[in-house]
Amino acid sequence: MQICLSTSNTLRYPQGGVLWVFLNWAFGLRGLGHEVIWFDVNDPKCTDAQTREQIQTLKSRLKPYGFDPSVAIATRDGQALPDEAALGCVALEKVLESDLLIDFRYDLSADFVRKFKRSAFMDIDPGILQINITKGYMPSPAHQVSFTIGETVGQAGSRFPDIGRTWLYTPPCVSLEQWPVSPAMPDSPFTTVSHWYMDEWIVEEDGSYFKNDKRSGFLPFLGLPRKVRQPLELAICLAGEEAEYKMLREKGWRVRESHEVTPTAEAFWEYVQHSGGEFGCAKPAYVKYQTAWLSDRTLCYLASGKPCVVQNTGPSKILPNDGGIFRFDTLDDAVRAFDVIGSDYEKQSRQARQLVEEFFDAKKVANGLLSRSMS
Repeated sequence: MQICLSTSNTLRYPQGGVLWVFLNWAFGLRGLGHEVIWFDVNDPKCTDAQTREQIQTLKSRLKPYGFDPSVAIATRDGQALPDEAALGCVALEKVLESDLLIDFRYDLSADFVRKFKRSAFMDIDPGILQINITKGYMPSPAHQVSFTIGETVGQAGSRFPDIGRTWLYTPPCVSLEQWPVSPAMPDSPFTTVSHWYMDEWIVEEDGSYFKNDKRSGFLPFLGLPRKVRQPLELAICLAGEEAEYKMLREKGWRVRESHEVTPTAEAFWEYVQHSGGEFGCAKPAYVKYQTAWLSDRTLCYLASGKPCVVQNTGPSKILPNDGGIFRFDTLDDAVRAFDVIGSDYEKQSRQARQLVEEFFDAKKVANGLLSRSMS
């Protein structure tokens, strides 16, 4: 089959971690023998020359993985770009011949979506997405089937609305072939890669609100480096904010600029492969709404044989709390997790890899999504 993979922000922001969200799916689909079209939309504020430059950058970032000839770009409402801007891209007519659209974007027009034979919507922001649609900030998806990586979306007792749709759970995925086990050096730090500040706020039904960025998620746990033996490192975007650098370093964190450390997919791969594991906190909304969200980044660590200590985002049927991955609620939980990992790192490394082999293998996950999308 020909699959149109509608990506989000890879044209505007082709950074390493962002690309791997979609590369893992693309490798899974291609590994099953399907043709993958890498689709994104242009920024209408950009000139043709700027769009052309963005396209060439994206294609160069995808070239090492063989997806550069498969790039297709259109406007958000599904109009073809001028030939000079879309130079070297798959024609829109061919895009619309796809057997299935897998849509990771939240802004394609309904009229454009309906031009495809079949379409599947992919929710990778569980809870946040449904609340934003309920408040009218985003349109309701116009697809035949809707998938989510949140295990509690649409389930009894969920803390947020289902917007009147049937949601099918699918795990996020990782390409096991692209992410082999990579033994860590004894002094390798536990790391994570993330935006730090974001102007994202969640407004509650009663009018209260809270900031929904990674900095807010990390704040209760900033004292962790002084309580564990393993070095902890943040690759985040601080853009030279010296006061924040100083505060984090005084608390024992190693801090690096993410745009310098992981600008490309290859650089992101190397950073994860050379880490000892991951320590990560979630956006506050994922914790508050108990979505059972799991980062695709964490899967890259797990596949590489890196134990992960990540914040608990809700009840899960597939995620353990003490084997390969440790999901913490409190600072003391995180400290205990590092003690367990330190006592038998090799065992935790094996369990990390075994977990993704069982539940998150890109080819298995993609096959399951396709069978449900085309039925």
